[in-house]
Amino acid sequence: MPVLDTQNGAFVIDGHPWFAHAGECHYFRLDPARWPSHLRTLRELGITMVGTYVPWLWHQPEPDIYDFTGQTHPRRNLLRFLDVAQDLGLYVFIRPGPYVMAELRNEGIPSWIFRDFPEVLAQTQDGAPHPNRVVSYLHPHFLALADNWYRRLNDALMPYYRTQGGPILLVQLDNEVGMLNWVSQTPDRRPDIGEMLLPADGESQADGTPNGYFWRRYHARYLSHLKHRAQELGFPAPYVINVHGFRDFSIYSRGTDYPIGLSQLADAGMLADTFLSGDFYPGKVTFDSFHDLVLAVAYTTAMNPPGAPRFSAEFQSGRNKDRPRLDPSDLDLSARVTVAHGLNGLNWYMLIGGDNPADIGAFGYRHDWQAPVAKDGTLAPSAKTVAHLGALFATFGEALATSQPVADLAIGFYSPYYMSEVPAGTEPARAIMATIAAEREAFHFDGLYRLVIAANLTPTAIAIDRAEVLPARHPQLWVGTTEYLDPATQERLADYVIAGGILVMGPRLPRYDLDGGPCTILRDRLALPAANPTERQGFARLLTWDSVLCPSYTTFQADPAAEVWGTVEQPSSGPVLIKKAAGRGHVVMLGCALPYLYAYDVEIIRSLAAKTGVSPTVTSSHRDLHVTRRSGPRGQFLSVMNFLETPAETTLTLAAGSNAAASATLEVRVPPRSGLLLPYGGVPLPFASAWSILETTVELTVENSAEHRLVIHRGRESGHVRLTNAAGTSPTDMPRLLQGQGQVAITDGQVFVQWKTEDAPQPLLLLL
Repeated sequence: MPVLDTQNGAFVIDGHPWFAHAGECHYFRLDPARWPSHLRTLRELGITMVGTYVPWLWHQPEPDIYDFTGQTHPRRNLLRFLDVAQDLGLYVFIRPGPYVMAELRNEGIPSWIFRDFPEVLAQTQDGAPHPNRVVSYLHPHFLALADNWYRRLNDALMPYYRTQGGPILLVQLDNEVGMLNWVSQTPDRRPDIGEMLLPADGESQADGTPNGYFWRRYHARYLSHLKHRAQELGFPAPYVINVHGFRDFSIYSRGTDYPIGLSQLADAGMLADTFLSGDFYPGKVTFDSFHDLVLAVAYTTAMNPPGAPRFSAEFQSGRNKDRPRLDPSDLDLSARVTVAHGLNGLNWYMLIGGDNPADIGAFGYRHDWQAPVAKDGTLAPSAKTVAHLGALFATFGEALATSQPVADLAIGFYSPYYMSEVPAGTEPARAIMATIAAEREAFHFDGLYRLVIAANLTPTAIAIDRAEVLPARHPQLWVGTTEYLDPATQERLADYVIAGGILVMGPRLPRYDLDGGPCTILRDRLALPAANPTERQGFARLLTWDSVLCPSYTTFQADPAAEVWGTVEQPSSGPVLIKKAAGRGHVVMLGCALPYLYAYDVEIIRSLAAKTGVSPTVTSSHRDLHVTRRSGPRGQFLSVMNFLETPAETTLTLAAGSNAAASATLEVRVPPRSGLLLPYGGVPLPFASAWSILETTVELTVENSAEHRLVIHRGRESGHVRLTNAAGTSPTDMPRLLQGQGQVAITDGQVFVQWKTEDAPQPLLLLL
């Protein structure tokens, strides 16, 4: 029986790379009579794995009642739901808590635990129960109760594990650990918290309370306990650890706080047989915010062990509230962006709506979630989007899963800048964190890194506080900095430059450690000129760009060994963009904060990247389209995304050496708020490995594998597809069109399909 494994950022089943296209469907929120029809609908939408929470409060409503077969309520018949999933050929992703959140009362913890074991509750500083009634994760009584929950659940589920021939393929441990403490800004202040995990030196604040490093170890210890218990019982590994952080701001959402969740779970991400997976809820996806998703994928990858699956355990297909109102284009663009930047699996949440039985819902009876599939089975317009993406993943999932994003440069993810879930213990410490928090968002996340992405440069991310940075692997590293950076990281960055790396950083030159003590290791080892005091609101000349607004800037003292690439023009003057050689590498200091206020900020970053030697893997003649490339042993993929409300035409130019079998340029047209996933360079077709795709201007999917039918999803404009057959093609066995108007010809031994502009086109159906 196939068993799940992981390799090179993807899942592998029975030796075959697998793109995990999953959808969340809560059996306990549906009439069991609907389970077969709803799961059948999932299959029809191209879903291969169904995800579901298994709520503790639902299956153990009282200490002496366990029900997994529907004896006390038909919606508790979890085993029947698993039977239905297996009958329909679906894998299952279970999420048994102990915490599940899921808009359930007590976040899924049975009420009788708080009634019978009040001692497990976290406390505030004055000894009162925590405002969110969260437990102390490592309280021995809670762990004993959680162990028993896992044991009883395992007894019921053992025959359903994939290792035993059942459908359960993937398991998540708890959910969003630490989230309730962060959003309330109230850590657990129980007086015995230190007895649960004694803080090491340097892991307490000035007031003696645990700091962020303590909580990282604490969360990791809790998840390690759950992991070991799951392994002992036989839950199939590897285990998902879900990361929270996208924040809902009424009618829109942002991912600027997502790195806080990653920072909270940084140590948990290093546990063996586990990997971090993100909750991605971007709301409306626009040109102004799509970088949230790019950075979320990059940062999560950086914080995971090498080769860990790039997977989103909760990927927005709806919303708990009815605002913002999501359009199908929001689902389409969010999926395309994350896949373009390396995601190899996603779990649409919620894919199917429902309701809350027996008053277990935290927000009432309804649980519609703007889901693509309603509780009664009605399909929303977004279901068509899911189905088309499902067809793409079914056609090219294996080739995608063996490919990697081709990065133009690396960016630094420094998780201590996001260690702000615990209020600082002293006024100076609070002031330092307030400065870091303001600059990390405006000048790094929404500034330098957003500009890199808007400039159509594909980044990979490096966790610079824990990972060795090697010039041979990452010739160029861009790091958003404040004046605060710990000594070890300063040493690491200095080593990188001296070994031959190109370091671009700013807008601040670090001169303190994270506690505010003097620390100038980076400046001293690289012999950088000292920075003058920070100024507010100035205008600079950067490269060839004059009158550049700098909301905040730092000039540098004169250094004859430094090249000056930019100066402040008013109200003061001095170098603000410099290059300085050090060892075999060099540093570029950008002292001007660029929080992307104007379009010229993007052009400045493009110019700076070119001047430092960045050669993009693919460029677009249309500056506002986002284009990336994935490459692997089974071919390559171009992703083109248009976030605008108007159609766009572009010429894509591939870097030299991208693939000799593909054209150097490709002209494509992208409709408003949509994208294209274009295989090229020899991507094999799954139903006939002899056939492969050399290039295409439109998307392709398989309609019928057995009959070798290829669907060409053309638009109104002219276009073409170029195919090749390893066995060779002659006029007698040349593919033919079964549907639509176009021409099929053999050119230089390759099959060339082309079509002209039509006012009312239909997809072309090609029989191979």
